[in-house]
Amino acid sequence: MPAPDETAAPPQPLGEAGGAPSPGGSAAALPPPDADLAAPPPGPAPPPLPAEFVRYAVALEAPELAWGHLNGRVTAADTGTLAFLRRCDLGPEAGEAFARIHARSTDPSPLAAVCRETVDGRPGGGDAEDPRRVWDYLELSHRLSRGDAAGGEASGPQLAAGRREFLLSRAASGRGMNWRDSSALLGTDRPEEVDAAFERGEELVGVAVIGLALTHPDPTAILPRVACALDRALASSDPRLRHQGIVALAHTARLHRTVDRRCLDLLRRCPRGSEADDDLWAYVPRRRLPWWLWRHRLGEPPRRWLRRVGKALFGGRGGG
Repeated sequence: MPAPDETAAPPQPLGEAGGAPSPGGSAAALPPPDADLAAPPPGPAPPPLPAEFVRYAVALEAPELAWGHLNGRVTAADTGTLAFLRRCDLGPEAGEAFARIHARSTDPSPLAAVCRETVDGRPGGGDAEDPRRVWDYLELSHRLSRGDAAGGEASGPQLAAGRREFLLSRAASGRGMNWRDSSALLGTDRPEEVDAAFERGEELVGVAVIGLALTHPDPTAILPRVACALDRALASSDPRLRHQGIVALAHTARLHRTVDRRCLDLLRRCPRGSEADDDLWAYVPRRRLPWWLWRHRLGEPPRRWLRRVGKALFGGRGGG
């Protein structure tokens, strides 16, 4: 499969219906900041959260990850995993603090030391005001995602406030990813980052869509962003963004063996013989594919096939 074109012209910003998040959002519903950031919260500590949940739920800052490890919110192994992923998201310069955490993640004592240094605001400490608050939000979000409805309706505003502050606002500002580095964007985890990039008109948003297709486990989160890329490309006659959308659709078909109607409708308007045509035919169940893709792959049926179909349907009348 050809490598993605990383020099796509910037797409037009999304309109009001695009659904991209607005920056800001109050965090008043979250617990208030605590002066001692390294001290454990009162009461029994919640169990560690898995990295595979955290990576998709929020773009962590380095002090937040460090605080989470020191207070048992994430294991040492998952601390190393998350530090590596965030270092990849941000690149060598902006991700230096994460690189330092990752480099020491296999040895408990050095890892604890670098985490304390990061939380205390020493070199690489970042700008988070209270790392505890993001973990309280993550713990609540994870608990509700597992079907634990403790807290009832009172959890709704708290969850929404945390999502606005720690996910949507950071995505809207662009601080969660390095939008100048295509290799970093090929590891895009969070769909909200892509939505906000469309809103800002990021030049490399098509690369981020490919990255989302490669990394996200849920095709229902990927396909709407693929469709957005194809729709923008077709509306603006942008062949580079169109190709990036096609490559993302091909990856989704190959990895998840599925497609949706909107992507198929948009793909039909693209030139035939693309990577998406090939991978849809190879990996998605044929019964789910449209007639125009069948015709492209198999060619026009011979006239004798048409005669046989006519005989089967009409009993020899009008079969040719």
